[in-house]
Amino acid sequence: MTNRSFKEFIGREELPFKNFGMNGAYYYILVIAHFLYESYKEDVSRDAVPVNIYATTFRRTLIDFAAKVVKEANRIRLLLTQAIWDQCKVETL
Repeated sequence: MTNRSFKEFIGREELPFKNFGMNGAYYYILVIAHFLYESYKEDVSRDAVPVNIYATTFRRTLIDFAAKVVKEANRIRLLLTQAIWDQCKVETL
């Protein structure tokens, strides 16, 4: 199951480079990114989304959403619609 989770996180099976060293570095970066993703999913967003959610569903739910960045009075705000606010459960995050 761990390999399946990692494979779904990557999204492809072949490595992009011809050089072994470059592919090794790319793979290690993917492993670190997957670890950070799993840690964030379990530690931070446990109340907002289920822990056993797929990587693509997690990405569509908590990362890929429409928002507007507004700067006013030396503050930067992220404006969301009420539907996205409810779907992402921002108040629990």
